[in-house]
Amino acid sequence: MPDVVEIYMCKAGEKLEDGKLAVSNDIYDKEAAKTDAIMRCKISPSLARIAYYAINDNGDFKPYYSYNNPKVEEPKSKQASNEGLRKKRRKKKPAKKTFWQKLAASVGR
Repeated sequence: MPDVVEIYMCKAGEKLEDGKLAVSNDIYDKEAAKTDAIMRCKISPSLARIAYYAINDNGDFKPYYSYNNPKVEEPKSKQASNEGLRKKRRKKKPAKKTFWQKLAASVGR
């Protein structure tokens, strides 16, 4: 039974070290880790992998449990850009010249 469990969560295409880190004192066995991983993937379906590491009092850590999400979903912003559904921007109309700009242009400035 570990004292503390570090939870590393990453999205698709992201390294595990670059993902988010959470710490839990409530995970006592591998079955609790599996239940926690399934719950986290239901809350955030874009998570691709979750890894649990057991930390002891002396600072040693070892891999405890790893879960790969079989139903990974891409974030909606990436889906829209991949499908070409982005809206086109309108071009701005050129600003009208002020009286002083017209006067300066006629004088030769």
